[in-house]
Order: sequence, then structure tokens, then C-alpha cells
Amino acid sequence: MDSLLITNYKPDYNNNIMTISFTIKSLAISSESTISMDDFNTAIASGVEAIKELVLNSLITALSAMLPDDTTTTTTEAVSADTTTTTTEATTDDTTTETTTEGATE
Repeated sequence: MDSLLITNYKPDYNNNIMTISFTIKSLAISSESTISMDDFNTAIASGVEAIKELVLNSLITALSAMLPDDTTTTTTEAVSADTTTTTTEATTDDTTTETTTEGATE
């Protein structure tokens, strides 16, 4: 944990939270972590290493929340309720045509 540098902390007594600015030197990450004031005070009583652990756990939780869920999405084409299907059948009359040809005789 020696590569975690706490650069600033800012209490918000109205919301009972502590915002801690930190840098992880080995990863070149700078960010802020917001934790409850009670958790911060408990960690203070245990020393700086406890605060570092609290900040790292907060960071891990925040990063884990950003991971996508392992879900499969299936897209189904919706059919509109306004769709009407029309079927047209063509019918034919049974019509017989007779043709008579008379030939002239010579």
C-alpha cells in the first residue's frame, strides 16, 4: 500500500461524508473517494494504513460497479396490433365456349 498517496481530504458535515483525494503512484491513477464520516473516524482511530485500505475498498467497489453484467440480449421483432392480414382468392367461372366452323364445299 505504499504507492497510495492521500493528497487531500474534505469533510462534508451536512451530508456526513468525507471526500478523500488520492493518487495510486504505481498505476498513475488520481481520483476521489467518498466515504461516510463514521467509517472515516473509525479508520482514523486505527491509523493511516486503515484509511488507505478504506479508500482502496471504496475504489474497488466503484470500479466493480462499472463492469458490464454477463447477460445475453435477444432482440425480437414486434408485430404491431394494427396489422391486418387480407387474403383474396380469385375464382373463375366454368365457362365453355363452343366454336363451329362451317366450310364451303366446291
